[in-house]
Amino acid sequence: MSITEFVGKKIRYYRKNKRKTLEELSSVSGLTVNYLSMIEKGQANATLMKLEPIIYALEINWTDIIPRKHDEEKK
Repeated sequence: MSITEFVGKKIRYYRKNKRKTLEELSSVSGLTVNYLSMIEKGQANATLMKLEPIIYALEINWTDIIPRKHDEEKK
């Protein structure tokens, strides 16, 4: 799994866990629903500047979406 896919899956996990729709996340983050969907599917390689409002909107930390060594070992 690529880092883009990993980050996207983590964002989707936290969004659903917090019971937010893509529309709600879009409203808070200022990013379009289409772009957020592409990030979650691993189809968009989001910059740190684009990830920051998502992290803020989901009230999570950077470490929640960045793979760690043990995540790499699970491949």
